[in-house]
Amino acid sequence: MKRLTKIFIVLVMMLGMILLNYSYASGETYTLDFEVSNANESFDLYVLLPKEYILFAIQEDGLNIEYTGADTLKNNNIPSISVNKNDIEDKLYEENGIEYTQIHLKENSQDKYEFDILADYPDMDMKFRVKNTTKDYIIHIDNFEVKNGICKVEYDYMEASVKQEGTEISQFIIILLIVILIALIVVTIIAYNKQKEKE
Repeated sequence: MKRLTKIFIVLVMMLGMILLNYSYASGETYTLDFEVSNANESFDLYVLLPKEYILFAIQEDGLNIEYTGADTLKNNNIPSISVNKNDIEDKLYEENGIEYTQIHLKENSQDKYEFDILADYPDMDMKFRVKNTTKDYIIHIDNFEVKNGICKVEYDYMEASVKQEGTEISQFIIILLIVILIALIVVTIIAYNKQKEKE
């Protein structure tokens, strides 16, 4: 029985190590991928970075920079937030007492925009803002998921609706759960048989 327990502990440790390797390392990023459909007029798109994210990036880069709103990015070089300083808006966006620095995004291809986010930042509290003379729409993505290093946001301009492609549990996680389940069943059966033999 003790041998079975040791084998089970080793299995659990191996699975734990696999999971740790599967998680994001410090400094890695994922991409916010914003795609627009049914746009019948021109507009400006901004990514809104909360104060907490900017402070997190400063800490990740080991810098000693005081937060001063939009000037934090305009006047300093923060490697984890690589932006053209001309794309940073002077005016902050505020919501529920939280300050957001607005960064104007340019299309990287037709109707597609991208922005990289530090993968080990724990929240999804950045936002998008679609703005022109007739529209000012804030897009919250806090319930969206990152899949294969991409958080894909699909925005229908005419309907002002936002969705994310259907996310599925990754094949790796499914296999891992099956392995754990099989290991538990095998250990339980062996332990039960050993107990019966002793009786």
